[in-house]
Amino acid sequence: MELSERKKAILKSVIDSYIRTGDPVGSKSLTESKQFSLSSATIRSEMNDLEAMGYLEQPHTSAGRVPTPQGYRTYVDSLMEKYFLGMEELEVLDEVMSGKLVEVGRLMDEAAKAIGQITNYATFAFMGGSGSPVERYETVYVDEYSFLLIMIRGDGTIRNRHVKLMEPITPELLVSAKEALNTTMSGLSAEQINLSVILEFEEKMGEHRAFATTVLRVVHEMLGSYDSEKVHIDGVTKLLSYPEFMNVSKFQSILSLFEQRQRFAELMQHAVPGQTSVILGDEEKSEFAPPDTGFVFHPITVGGKVVGAIGVIGPQRMDYKKVVASLDYFAAGLTEQIELPDTAQSTRKDDDHAGK
Repeated sequence: MELSERKKAILKSVIDSYIRTGDPVGSKSLTESKQFSLSSATIRSEMNDLEAMGYLEQPHTSAGRVPTPQGYRTYVDSLMEKYFLGMEELEVLDEVMSGKLVEVGRLMDEAAKAIGQITNYATFAFMGGSGSPVERYETVYVDEYSFLLIMIRGDGTIRNRHVKLMEPITPELLVSAKEALNTTMSGLSAEQINLSVILEFEEKMGEHRAFATTVLRVVHEMLGSYDSEKVHIDGVTKLLSYPEFMNVSKFQSILSLFEQRQRFAELMQHAVPGQTSVILGDEEKSEFAPPDTGFVFHPITVGGKVVGAIGVIGPQRMDYKKVVASLDYFAAGLTEQIELPDTAQSTRKDDDHAGK
């Protein structure tokens, strides 16, 4: 049986209502909503057809209908309206983006909190590990007591650190440090930077051994944190406000999911750059989201490579249009934020006081 335009409209209304209230939807409520100039009997007949086609189901004999995974999938892929973020919601996200945080990972962590505030669901920010060697280093003079150290890997990922110092430096010294780094360490992974490499770098820095030590420490920290997978979770307890997660075992399944970092890494292998994806826990082929949950994420790319993701997890009846709009807006802003030219001109602050 074909899913006619009228059936699509009724299916959309049922899902919108169920997402909003959490209550099964009957033909009478759709009639009273005055969305359709149809009789209750006609709407009921269409809902019966949608149930027979697998888009709706009746949890109890006397209850209204609720969406099935097939219904949700159709809704997400082709029926839901575009959501336009309100001024307050935009201000929350813009405040994160205007914070000028140096680290991409830290920026994503803050955005996860902001998106959780907007949507009232649990959120996560995932940054994958990278074993790719550093292709080159860049340095940017900020002032005589601070500079940016930028690390560009062969897989396209970029990381930078705002380093604060106790002793003054000159732009010329910073250029020398960059040249020494690229001469001695470009093309090397963390494991390949051994004592002989370190000594060669220090030799090239000449009398500036103290500054060389600071640079080496920062490089070591950046490489170490880059080669490990990180998952920042925020707002898990918000899920307890939804009936779907009042069952202890279901809530524990969510907690178990967040503890499995490797699952996030596996998920990223199937991410489509620039595209928000929706996973439904009750779909037959879902291996990630637990039953009764919806999982929405947007991959973060640098140089065309997926380096992480930011996402939301909530009940399967979550407000997908608001979640997707929030993730899309942040991902677009982050893409601009991590462009190297913008980073190089930035004077963003970090908590790293390298000389202290």
